[in-house]
Formats: sequence, C-alpha cells, structure tokens
Amino acid sequence: MNKNHLFLIALCLSTLVNAELFKISHSGVRLHDNSQIWPCIVDVQSKLMWEVKTNTEGLQSSQNTYTWFDGESGIENGEYSRNCNWGQGCNTQSFIMALNTTNLCQSSDWRLPSESELRSLLVYNDNNPLVDTRYFPNTRSSLYWTSTTSRQNTDIAIDVPFFYGGTRGSGKSFDSHVRGVSSLP
Repeated sequence: MNKNHLFLIALCLSTLVNAELFKISHSGVRLHDNSQIWPCIVDVQSKLMWEVKTNTEGLQSSQNTYTWFDGESGIENGEYSRNCNWGQGCNTQSFIMALNTTNLCQSSDWRLPSESELRSLLVYNDNNPLVDTRYFPNTRSSLYWTSTTSRQNTDIAIDVPFFYGGTRGSGKSFDSHVRGVSSLP
C-alpha cells in the first residue's frame, strides 16, 4: 500500500471512531457498551455529552415536562408549569440549574441544546421515537425544547419532534420535554 491508501484508511477509521457514542457513569467514566445503567452519553463526533432519561421519578425522569424560560422570556410558573417531579418551577431554566447542581457525569455546564445539536440525535428509520434507543432509552415520541427562540415571535421557542423529525415552534407557555447537553473540552 502506498501512503495515499494508508492516509485514506486512517481517515475512514477516524471517521468511524468519531461517530461512536459512549455510555458514561455518574463519576464521568466511560462504561462498557453492555452496561445496563448510564446517566450520560458522549458523542465523540460532535464533542457533546447528553443527559439520558430514566423511567423512574426524579430530575432525569422521561415523564417530566417544562415550560420554556430563560430568566428573561418565557413562562417561569404558568398553567402548564407543574409537570416535573418537584411540581414548582417546572421550567427549562430551573431544570438546567438543578442538573448543574447535581454535577451529573462530572459536568456543571449543562444547558439546553441548540436546534442543530438536538437534531443531530434524530435517526430517521421506522422506529418511534426517532433516536437510537440503545443509547437514549426512555425517550418520548414527543417535542423537546431547544435553546432557540423564534425570530418571528419571541413568545415561541423552537422544539424538535422526536416522532417525525424536523423542527417546529411552540408557545413558551406550553410544556415540552427537555434533554440537557454539555460541551466537552
């Protein structure tokens, strides 16, 4: 093989490795792929760590929904702001603050994902929800908030539907699911 072939093989292998997802423990350590419990996933390609939802009560419960609030716009406590485990302050800002307080997977810089970051989790196939459930179990076939406010109307935030993909906008006073993300160094 010549140097060009070796370069192409190395490039292909690095691309494959970068596309991998890894299960991460509470202490921030990479787990074996066959681990049954993991609170976070690292996406090497995007250099992002994602929160994984649980089927139990608590902060990471897949049942929890939140109104969109960033401290300046949205709804901090409204009609639909009672659908999280603690029942008050069920908004995106409170969720992110609580997630950071837990130092989940040794990270304290959790945030709402951008539209493009959240859409990167979509897997278009015949499954519902449109996500790799081997790594993201308990994902709801529902809407998930992004950090993006609509340019046309500041009372609307962009959300990503995990039942058909794409994006749409919803009023910030309505509740949707949330998946926290953290950037890797």
